[in-house]
This record gives sequence, C-alpha cells and structure tokens, in this order.
Amino acid sequence: MNACGNSGWALSAPVILTCTVCIGVLLLARWVTRQRYFPGRESFIVLHLASLWWLLAASLEMTAQGASCKVFWATMAWPGILTVPTFWAIFLWQYVNSVRQPLPLRSALGLAVVPLLIWLMALSNPWHGLFYGAGTAPLSDELGAPIRYQHGPLFYAAAAYVYLFMTFCMGVVLRAAIVSYGVHRRHYLAFVFVTAVPWAANVSYVVFGWMLFGFDPTPFSFAFTLVAFAWLIVGVRLFDLLPVARHLLLDALLDPVLVVDAQLRVIEANPAALKLAGLRSGWQGRKLLDWPILGADLQQLLSQPVHSEQDRLLTLANSARYFEVRVRAIERVTQRGTLVLGQMLYLRDVTQRHLSELKLAEALALSEERLRTISNLHEQLQEQALCDPLTGLYNRRYLDEFFARELAIAQRERTPISLALIDLDHFKRLNDEHGHLEGDDVLKGVAQHLLENLRSSDAVFRIGGEEFLLILPRADAHEARTRLETICRELAAHPLPTRGGARYVTLSAGLALWPEQGLALDELLQVADAALYRAKHAGRNRVCSLAESS
Repeated sequence: MNACGNSGWALSAPVILTCTVCIGVLLLARWVTRQRYFPGRESFIVLHLASLWWLLAASLEMTAQGASCKVFWATMAWPGILTVPTFWAIFLWQYVNSVRQPLPLRSALGLAVVPLLIWLMALSNPWHGLFYGAGTAPLSDELGAPIRYQHGPLFYAAAAYVYLFMTFCMGVVLRAAIVSYGVHRRHYLAFVFVTAVPWAANVSYVVFGWMLFGFDPTPFSFAFTLVAFAWLIVGVRLFDLLPVARHLLLDALLDPVLVVDAQLRVIEANPAALKLAGLRSGWQGRKLLDWPILGADLQQLLSQPVHSEQDRLLTLANSARYFEVRVRAIERVTQRGTLVLGQMLYLRDVTQRHLSELKLAEALALSEERLRTISNLHEQLQEQALCDPLTGLYNRRYLDEFFARELAIAQRERTPISLALIDLDHFKRLNDEHGHLEGDDVLKGVAQHLLENLRSSDAVFRIGGEEFLLILPRADAHEARTRLETICRELAAHPLPTRGGARYVTLSAGLALWPEQGLALDELLQVADAALYRAKHAGRNRVCSLAESS
C-alpha cells in the first residue's frame, strides 16, 4: 500500500460504470443465494464474489492517479482473475450435470493453491520482474493515464492456466449442446455464446492489446456473461417444475421414476431410472420417445385414452423384463381452471410375476402401498403449495405470482388495484375464552364470508393467524372502501356458527391503493398495515386508509 501513499484519486465515468456493474454483480449473487435448488449454486456465488473482487480492483486502478499505485491494484486483481474461470468451470460442470451438492472444502482449498501462488508471484514482481517487465509504464505523461503493461513469462504462465479452465468451460457446454435436444439444445448453444465472450475479450487484450477505458476488458465481459447466464437459467426455468418432488421423493425411491412435461420431454429422473437407461448426463429435455430402453413403449402408453379417473395401472414388457407403470398427472389449480404441468411415471419391475403367482401378489401389494404414499405426498405438496389447509384460501406462496400477474394487467390497461389488510378484532380473547377449535370455526366462517362477497377477479389470502389480505383489481379507493365497509357491516350483523354456538365477530381493515400509495407489493402492504393500525386505534370494526384526512 506504500505505492499508493502519495497517489491522488479521481472519479470518472468509467469508474462509476464499473461500480454500477459491481452493484449488479452483488445483487445477482444475493439472488442466487435464495435459490435453494440451484445446481452449482455455491460455485456460482463464489465466481460472483471473485468477479466483484476483480471489478473493485479495476475500479481502484482506474481511480488511482499514480502509476505505481495503478500497478499495485493490477496485482491485487489476480485472485479474482484466476478464481473466476476456475469456479466458472466448476459451476458449468455442476449445472450441466444437475449436481446440487456443494464442492467439498478440501477440493475448494486445493483449487485455491495455484491462484494464491500466482498472486504471490505478482506481488513480488518488484524483486524479480518476471510478471510485469521494465517496460510497464503509463501510456502518456498525463496524470492518471492508463498503464501499458509489458507482460513477462510468469504472466503468460498465469494466462495459460486461465485458458485451460476456459477451454474446459467451452468443452462442457459444447458437449451439453451436442447431446441435448430441442429447447435444451438452444439453451446450451446460448451457453456456448456467452462462454466465448470472455475468451474473446481476454485474447483481444493479451494478443492484440485491445483495452476498455485503458484497462483489460475481460472483467467487464465476465459481468455480462454472469448476467446472461442468470437470465438464461431464470428465463428457461429448466429446473422449476418439480424440485420439491425430486428431493423429497424421487431420489429416495428404489424404483425408476420419470417426470415429463406437457411436451413429453423428460425433465426429471431419479437415479434408478438413469441406471436403467444407462445415462449419466445430458438427459434433461430429451424427448420421451428417444429415452433408451423404455422410451418408445412409454410414449405409446401415454398416447392411449384413459376411461377412468383412477391412476392408470399398465404392464409394459421390454425384452425379457416386465414393468408395471403408474401414470400420475401433475396439475396446478388456478382461478382459471386446472393447468396440467406434466406427468410422473412410476415403474415397478414385476418380471418375477411371470414366474410365480405368489411373488406377483406380493409385488402388486408393495407397488400399491408405494403408489399411495407417492400420491398422498404429491397431493399434500400440491395443496400446501397454494392453499391454506384450514380455510382453503390462498396462502402467501401464491401471493407474489397473483399480484405480479394483476400488476402487469393494471399497467397495461392503466387501471387501479386496491389492497386491503384485514384483522379480526379481539380474536385472541375469543380463543382464550372459547378455545382454539371454536377459533378455527370462526376463521373458516370469516373466510367463507369474504369469498361470498368477492368478484371472480378478486382474490383473498390468509397471511397470518387471523390476518387476511384482499386484492381487488380494477377497484378504485371509493369502490374498495364501499365494498369493505359492506363486508365489515354484514359480518358484524350476522353471527358465525361454531361448535360452541353462534359467535359475533368484527373486523378491522386497512386500505392501500396502487399506484398512488406504492408501486411494489411490499410498499402496499406497509401502507395497508399502517392503515390497519389506525383502524384498531380508532375503535375497531371499521375500514381506514392513510389517504383520509387526519
């Protein structure tokens, strides 16, 4: 740091741009930390942090005015320079092969040895001059001019190490593109393109001396590449259909299980199914018809009409082996009807059935038991994903999806959205005096009352113990208040039946209006909560809004 003791510092547009990219990389890394089933998630986070290190060092180099200070921050960038392609290669391998286990600590420390040694050699360059040569100097006499680096043999050795991992990256995505099909092949071809961007940027700098803002353009290209990768992963949503089912059910089953989407592409398979087909990687997105061993027969089974609401129980023979096949539809219930997401195929090897009737009966009983377990867990997962088990109302998990859809419509049609946060008055007292079972009856009665007073376009959510949230699309403040006051008045006037007798219940509500009182859901919830607080303190059994005059 002595090299920067007498150096001045100057803020410029390139520095501001670099810092902005740093913020974007940091936000992207923070988003990735929330993706629980993101393949290669930990490696992706590490390469984000390494890219951030690199960009920060670049910012400080461009900000510094002294030549020796610029060279110092150039050497400080090397941990990021070497770590980014290393963990980029690891992330690509884990992502392509759907590996969700983090890299073992011992392996991660082993990969850190070479970057650490190269960094030490860069820091000790003043003693040996083998990393940056004596010709390293500013491009001009102007204060703060960029540095033209004379690269020594150790620099080119470090570059060779980087190119080794970049070559591995390109090989991984090219192989994935070759063995994939349809939309997944296009997905990985896009990976090939964004993988080539930093390679081209670095070669242009090392070989041809091309610079951006007087600096190596590679870190900026890596930032672009990371954002592009995140967009591809989120946009294609390759792993979003049944991540819960895979980790809770599929991997634990000894029998083969396949999950296909609406286009009959295999998007999930447990280890038993992969072993049966002789596959290890490159199978996501493959058409069921092209699935080895059983694909053609399975597709033929799925094409047969079903004349019963029960799960299909079919026997499939392939060569000298026989499989019992269960087909389970994967559906999501929405306000517009039932949306079919795909199908789950459960295969049970019943070859021994043809050898012994006794073994057949045992195999069928075991298959039925396992199928009931799968069906029950599947139904529970599906119900819990969207609905509150007590009241049948939507829960918070569906709130973001519903609001985002209605917000898009409101923005397009320029219509308002009203949001009401509702809390039952003295509900704790009711629970204490009459018991939680009567409290549950009251909650169900209130939920039914709210549903009966909503339009088909409205939605009601249970977001807490006795808290409800109403979203009223295309309702302005006056209309929303009128409807809420009617709901409040009618609820207070009619007792709710419970197992202990009829109970009178009142509610307090706080209103918020988009876009006047907030543009995002969190902002509107804060406004509605504050209005609800006002309603409570004003005597309860009323509707309040912060838009009212004090």
